[in-house]
Amino acid sequence: MLKGHFFKGLCRALSLFIVLSLFSVFSYADSAAVSTIFQQLAKSDVVRADFEQQKKLASLNKTFVSNGTLTFAKSNGVLWKIKRPVQADLIVTQKKLVQKTQRTYSQIQIDQSPYSSVATLFLQLMSGDEKALAKNFNVVSADYRPTGWNVALTPKSGLFKKLFVRIEAQGQQYVDKIVIQEQANNSTTILFRNQNTPLKLTAAEDALFQLAK
Repeated sequence: MLKGHFFKGLCRALSLFIVLSLFSVFSYADSAAVSTIFQQLAKSDVVRADFEQQKKLASLNKTFVSNGTLTFAKSNGVLWKIKRPVQADLIVTQKKLVQKTQRTYSQIQIDQSPYSSVATLFLQLMSGDEKALAKNFNVVSADYRPTGWNVALTPKSGLFKKLFVRIEAQGQQYVDKIVIQEQANNSTTILFRNQNTPLKLTAAEDALFQLAK
């Protein structure tokens, strides 16, 4: 049950890491400072970060915590390496979603997954698809200062309204925190730390991405 909740929450949340940063690019098109910060994020070929996810389920009155590392590669997709509470790899590309543990392996075509629209939108936004963004989200508040920025979004499309009520994010050079208010009073908080932009993938990362080719 814990593993199921984690993967559902992670699949929904993974689309938002760059969604929010790119949205800031479009919202602050007349601000050179903000455009520079977020265009730098959008142009990075590879981004790595540590993450911690806190998933609150109102019906159970419990919070499930998981953590690991994230790698985004523009030419491949997104790799979530989960360390706790289970060790697993979740690889998302434009074509496939792959889950891999020490004992199990499964894959599904993105267009056959219930999270296909979320995953596809995430990858499109990593490439800077402004039309897809405007189709699915409204900005309800946004603020930028040299010491940091924050933005709040509400879903526009029917798909995202079924999943989310409100999305808030904050950061400085990178996205540092995302809070997702979901239906049924559930919520997901994702904290990103130690973000960096390496020049290329490691051999191990590339091997995992190859599984989803």
